[in-house]
Amino acid sequence: MSDNEGTIKIDSRIQDTEKIRSLSRRGFLGSVMAGAAGVAGASTLLSSVTEAEAEPLPDLPATPPGGAAPDDESYWKGVADQFLLRDGVIYMNSGTRGISPMSVHKAQIDAVEAVNSDPAMCWSTYFFSGMDKIRQDMADFVGADVEEIAITNSTTDGMGLGFMGLDLKQGDEILTTNYDYGWVKNMMAFRAKRDGLVFKMVDISDPEFRVLEDPQKVIDTVEAGITPRTRFLTICHINYTDGFIMPVKEICEMARSRGIITLIDGAQPPGMMKLDMKDLACDMYAGPGHKYMLAAQHTGFLFVRNDIVDRVHPLVYTGSSNPEFAVTGARKLEQRGSTSYSDRVSIGAALDFHNKLTREAVEARLYYLSLRLRHGLKAIDGVTVYGSDDPKLSMALISFSIKDLNPSDIVGRLWYRSPNIYIRTVGAAGGFSGVRATLHVMDTADQVDTLIDRVAGLAES
Repeated sequence: MSDNEGTIKIDSRIQDTEKIRSLSRRGFLGSVMAGAAGVAGASTLLSSVTEAEAEPLPDLPATPPGGAAPDDESYWKGVADQFLLRDGVIYMNSGTRGISPMSVHKAQIDAVEAVNSDPAMCWSTYFFSGMDKIRQDMADFVGADVEEIAITNSTTDGMGLGFMGLDLKQGDEILTTNYDYGWVKNMMAFRAKRDGLVFKMVDISDPEFRVLEDPQKVIDTVEAGITPRTRFLTICHINYTDGFIMPVKEICEMARSRGIITLIDGAQPPGMMKLDMKDLACDMYAGPGHKYMLAAQHTGFLFVRNDIVDRVHPLVYTGSSNPEFAVTGARKLEQRGSTSYSDRVSIGAALDFHNKLTREAVEARLYYLSLRLRHGLKAIDGVTVYGSDDPKLSMALISFSIKDLNPSDIVGRLWYRSPNIYIRTVGAAGGFSGVRATLHVMDTADQVDTLIDRVAGLAES
């Protein structure tokens, strides 16, 4: 049922129109198209935003020194209130799209208004003074030097820049696992065919890999796929299907000792857990801005280690032709013409939001919630939970299945009954199939308990 009265598109199943109205200034938001994808076939529902004076944004609760305790429900409820979710919606799909908090949403809307109302802002499609700070803040956030960071449009965009631009020659072997993301495997197969490379995958599809308490078997399996001709290796950091945290550091150190370039698919960790590129020992790392980082869509980053950046070439380059002023470092990879000012601004606002909470407090909170969910689900007869309780092996992405229930049925029955719980289905090589909840700071302990109770009811029925 649609309440379409104007031009703005809001998914009123998920978003709180009153909160969005409070962000409106002179009715400007009424001209902004802000559609949201539905769940289980639900279509976008509409509501109008009338002209209203701007109201101040609610402040984040004051952060205790060192960050809030993971079980301080009063504090984290104040954080959850920063999101544009309507009452009755439990959103647990940040692993696909993290809903932006109000401060990030407002920063993006203001940026759109600035571009469309001030002719002097035309150059913002190419550069603007605040971009250097955003890039530095991103470098600090992921534990890198600022010269090692390129701002991208997504994880897949970063993976493409890092892999497609890498020096490789005919006969070189490129390696991944059949457990990794399909689009990355497609990219590798395409370049292998085009450039005469040898594309190989190691098989870690056996279900036992999804319940490991010791990552050594994964390390040994990946190492067994390496030959003297292997020149490139990519693995995911956290698998999007079951949440297993790959032993990235150990695999990257092993690869580096053999002269193999590594590129890590970091589609899940940024904003979920504290990152340190130097400690991970990878050569490149691609991540998104629109998931756990809570920035706008069409945002991301690529880390390229300083001492290998000369081996990675831009796919498109619009920097200076004068060698004296040529763009160097990882930033050369993002020289591709005009960009979206509002999207880039959202990155800075999202980093500010995370930094106020602190990376350590967010990670501890998400582990606390995920452990609560895992233990609750494991106590239900007929429910299988994939992954470990060890934070080194599994974090805020929890996959599970219910005996004799199709994953799509689980998703639908959780969404179409009140409160509406938003999760998704997942599947992987080897016949793995289940559902996935990805927890973030918009989720509360009470909401986790609600999901547990609802799953128990499905299992009993």
